[in-house]
Amino acid sequence: MPLSRRPNLRRQVHRSFIGLVVVALALVSLISAPYASQAQPGTPRPASPPASPAATPVERLVSVNDKVTIELTDAGFNPSIIQATNGHDLTVTLVNTGSRRHAFQIDKLHVDVSLEPGERRTITITSPPLGDFTIVSDAPGDEHMSGTLIFYI
Repeated sequence: MPLSRRPNLRRQVHRSFIGLVVVALALVSLISAPYASQAQPGTPRPASPPASPAATPVERLVSVNDKVTIELTDAGFNPSIIQATNGHDLTVTLVNTGSRRHAFQIDKLHVDVSLEPGERRTITITSPPLGDFTIVSDAPGDEHMSGTLIFYI
């Protein structure tokens, strides 16, 4: 008996075909979703990828009482923002974990220390005043290195 004369079988084949189409469309949608946000031809693409880690300063804040360890890396100071209470000395341990010479300078507090790669040095900031103090390195290639030392009550 031909398919046209068997209505139930014809209806079953039709439902199966519809089901297959729905499943196929769902799969295409899932597979193409990650590519949907890509720019269309002729539209400007975003700028180059983000800067390399060597050019990106480290942004990490710590709050301390009377001592802190600061790494001098090729990417910047780590941590780059230090909050400390005043009214007592602050002991700062500096560690150059970078591949070249770095410096630790706070002009207003008369601090100027240079460290070679792998070198460690401990300094004491005696009776620091209240305020925000900029930390920099004047070593070649360290133009991006800066941080902040904040003394508060």
